[in-house]
Amino acid sequence: MNRPSSPRASRRKAGTRTIRDVAALAGVSSITVSRYFNTPEKVSEAVRERLREIIDRIGYVPSQVAGGLASGRGRVVCAIMQNIASATFADLVKGMTDELQASGLQLLLANACYSQSLEEDAIRAFLGWHPSALILTRDDHTPAAEAMLAALNIPVVEAWGYVEDRPYHQVGFPHAEAGTELTRHFLDQGARRVRFVLPYAEEDFRATQRAQGYARAMAAAGLVSDVRRADVSDDYEVGAREIDAVRAAPRDTRPQAIVFTNDYMAAGAILHASDCGMDLPADCAIAGFGGAGVSARLKPALTTLRPGRYQIGQQAARTVLQLLAADPATEPSASRTLVPCELLVRESSRIVRP
Repeated sequence: MNRPSSPRASRRKAGTRTIRDVAALAGVSSITVSRYFNTPEKVSEAVRERLREIIDRIGYVPSQVAGGLASGRGRVVCAIMQNIASATFADLVKGMTDELQASGLQLLLANACYSQSLEEDAIRAFLGWHPSALILTRDDHTPAAEAMLAALNIPVVEAWGYVEDRPYHQVGFPHAEAGTELTRHFLDQGARRVRFVLPYAEEDFRATQRAQGYARAMAAAGLVSDVRRADVSDDYEVGAREIDAVRAAPRDTRPQAIVFTNDYMAAGAILHASDCGMDLPADCAIAGFGGAGVSARLKPALTTLRPGRYQIGQQAARTVLQLLAADPATEPSASRTLVPCELLVRESSRIVRP
């Protein structure tokens, strides 16, 4: 027996109002409404006020997908972070957002978790939005990602690193040189046994680049490198375990100084030192990387290399805006914007001679 079909539950849709609805209520053409969103300076103040009132009243939201299909570009800038939970990338995002705020462009974010394949997936998904530009935070992409990027005619900016011979605009600093600078800070004080501690996550390729800079500085001084990989993921625990390991080693073989991948590892070492009877920096000098706010408040205060995180994000977005405003008939060559790091020397890195 056939049962009467039950009415299907109504499904709510996003953006049920159309640009034609707004135009009809305002008594203007759809083209005028489109101009209001894309080039508001071409619409009279009186019409702008009328449209603003109607849009607020009916809750109209323009379709980014439809706008992208019509113009070839959406009103979004897409950015792929490597670790969106970290303070480092949070500052990058704030710099981008603050710079884009007055432009009418919105920032869409994805988190790659230091994974090339996840970055490739994010690029592919973002391109469906017809973005105005892409901001990436690595410069070694999968072959498929490189192919997608090469086919684009929108600005592509690689932020955070600084590598020669890339076809895209770059804003950042060379991470290997950051590792070299921290190492030389200890070598210049006469230290000969300097250790570098890498994070548990092997995917953090920027940390690996800094370790490579450390190794080059040690080799140039005729010294043997001592690179250790953390065996736990918690940064504070890494620092505590490292100090325990130093304390357990004979004085004539233990490191005189340690360069930690980040400030949180170094903070873990400082916070644990007194609990295990270590006197820092007398027993071991340490330095971190990142310029975390807590570094100046530790005892001893932590020496750290502070990158211009906010400035890198700001300059990456500024580069995008400059490229979008440029004459489309001219194709500017890839630019390189170096945002230098600042070495903040504090008590923790002082080499105390016997």
